[in-house]
Amino acid sequence: MEQSKQAFQDQGLGVGAISYDSPQVLADFARRRSITLPLLSDSDSKIIRAFGVLNTTVKPGDFGYGIPFPGTFLVNREGVIVAKFLEDDYRNRHSMGTILIRHFGTAANSTAPSVSTDHLDLKYYPAASSAALGERVTLVIEVRLKPRMHVYAPGVKGYRPVALELKASPGFSAEAADFPSSKEIFLPAIDEKVPVYEEEVRILQDIVINPNRKETGKWLHQGRELHVEGTFQYQACDDRICYLPVFIPLKWTIQVLEPDTQRVPEDLRKKQ
Repeated sequence: MEQSKQAFQDQGLGVGAISYDSPQVLADFARRRSITLPLLSDSDSKIIRAFGVLNTTVKPGDFGYGIPFPGTFLVNREGVIVAKFLEDDYRNRHSMGTILIRHFGTAANSTAPSVSTDHLDLKYYPAASSAALGERVTLVIEVRLKPRMHVYAPGVKGYRPVALELKASPGFSAEAADFPSSKEIFLPAIDEKVPVYEEEVRILQDIVINPNRKETGKWLHQGRELHVEGTFQYQACDDRICYLPVFIPLKWTIQVLEPDTQRVPEDLRKKQ
């Protein structure tokens, strides 16, 4: 969240985090992790209950009672929730980059490798250049088709549609890619109506980084990098010719942040 703070502020939004921890514990955490955004203490879990995210699996009286399920809420100036991003597994959460790209159409990551072919120009990037274990990160592909070109959309019959295939890895799990709505055009040469993309296309693919800290050394690369490899494929046509299918290899790199494993100092734990 700290890394994406400026990107949210560019959207006119304030950013903060609410925890059931005491102000002293939050101040210690902010100092150790160089956090500058507001960390708000909800030590009696009043706000946590109001938002409906109290972790009900922890019984009253047990250590940790009052802890919330992780989640992110977008709240307007009137205090109305306009969007929420929650996960079923307490170890997982949406990265700030994923929220930015899916809700506002922008990304915190400005580095985007590019590829050009005879039919299109493509750039790709992770919506968040760094993320924690268990975070959901959106991989982005932005395609600009050259004049008079179109590519076939998912659902087309008899032609190869655009597709993204990711190489399996123990470092992450992948969900189905999200493709935008297509346009149906009539092709006189074949006397058919087909779903296509023209001009610009943005494809979003969510992955969830493996939350198991003990396994990270098995799939992280030098410098705690997660490499996500995949292939983007398409078949392009203009108003006269349908070209052979094209397969473009892609590799996204995400810096996986070190988890905070330091325990709260003893003198602060007594104030919990």
